[in-house]
Amino acid sequence: MATDSPLAGTPAADSLTTTTTPQTQSQPQSQAQTGRPGGAPARVYMNENIVPYLLEGMKGVAKEQPANPLRVLGEFLIQKSAEVEGKAPE
Repeated sequence: MATDSPLAGTPAADSLTTTTTPQTQSQPQSQAQTGRPGGAPARVYMNENIVPYLLEGMKGVAKEQPANPLRVLGEFLIQKSAEVEGKAPE
């Protein structure tokens, strides 16, 4: 069928044929996501408790571009943790 098309062999036609996936492939994938330890509950936890602060810290690091970005990010996260949990940083 694709060989009858005037677009046969073009990148656009090739991408159309490679993006179609059978229904049977999506079913096992969703079962695997719900049954394994790194599935949806872990993702929800991370998105609620870690990701907002991590993104905030990463934005600061990207803006400042310090020589020691991991240390700066780590210190930011420790400070943010103390603020969120209501404790003084150690």
